[in-house]
Amino acid sequence: FNCGDGLKPSTRVSPSYFVMMFQVNIVPLSGESRSFEVQQSSKVGDLSLLARESFGGFLQLLTAEGRVLSDPNESLEAAGLRSGDHLTVVALRANIAATAAAFALWCGGKKMVTWGHAVNGGDSSAIQDQLRNLNVKQVQATRTAFAAILEGGRVVAWGDPEYGGM
Repeated sequence: FNCGDGLKPSTRVSPSYFVMMFQVNIVPLSGESRSFEVQQSSKVGDLSLLARESFGGFLQLLTAEGRVLSDPNESLEAAGLRSGDHLTVVALRANIAATAAAFALWCGGKKMVTWGHAVNGGDSSAIQDQLRNLNVKQVQATRTAFAAILEGGRVVAWGDPEYGGM
């Protein structure tokens, strides 16, 4: 038995485990398809990062059945994906607003990202639960407060109460 590398069978090193790979094809609406190979243990966030690095911008992944893959911590298996599946990637329009000393960014995910002076709306931790699984249509700002306008007309506000925050 000789494999051409000079090692005898008794001295051959064999791997202690095998990494299962998973192939996913991602297609933006422009039609430019790309295939990605990831470990089977990967999460939706890993796949989203590959798509973002490849296509750029804020993106949302959709299954062939139209399900939005929005939980970055969900495993590919739990998301119902199988090797060889085709996903569609949709570019999302980032929605950003600014007060005098803070910024708010909604990029189509499930979370409002804010930074800056907390009193001026830079801390949105108190309203995060109100925005979960809701469709934010736009974010507006006053001098020191923000308002997220939701599908259906509901408004969630935070920041300085004297300028419209809660």
